[in-house]
Amino acid sequence: MNRIKNLFSVFIFLFFLSNCGYTPIFSKKNVNFNINNIEYSGDTLIKAKINNVLSSYTNKSGKEKNVSLLISNSMNKSIASKDSKGEAKIYRVTINTSVKISSSENNYSKKSISKSSTFATVSSKSEQKLIENKLVENLSNEIAQQIIFEILEKTK
Repeated sequence: MNRIKNLFSVFIFLFFLSNCGYTPIFSKKNVNFNINNIEYSGDTLIKAKINNVLSSYTNKSGKEKNVSLLISNSMNKSIASKDSKGEAKIYRVTINTSVKISSSENNYSKKSISKSSTFATVSSKSEQKLIENKLVENLSNEIAQQIIFEILEKTK
């Protein structure tokens, strides 16, 4: 009997959750801008990750606003913590990005975005490089999402 109650409760919960009116934040229906041009300077790995996210907003016809982006980025890897022997134990990766958003109405705005995160060292250098690259990818995706938020705010 208890199992039936639990199953019924889960069913009711899923029913209400599916009818709550949830829509994704970056739903393509609500986007009223097109990115005409993106110029990059800085780290190529970060450029590739940001461009991968922003490419779905480029060359879209029929959008109200056209924007151009000038993106400059840099990455800094530093030691956040050392062990008693003086060897690096935790690294901090910081990505600094400067974005200039130019709209078709000759308005522009500048935004500086900085994201950082830490990771622990591992014995294998190749595994550590994979972890670092995944961290850079995640931080770059966060920066790209923030750029989209800025464009949405500026093109309202």
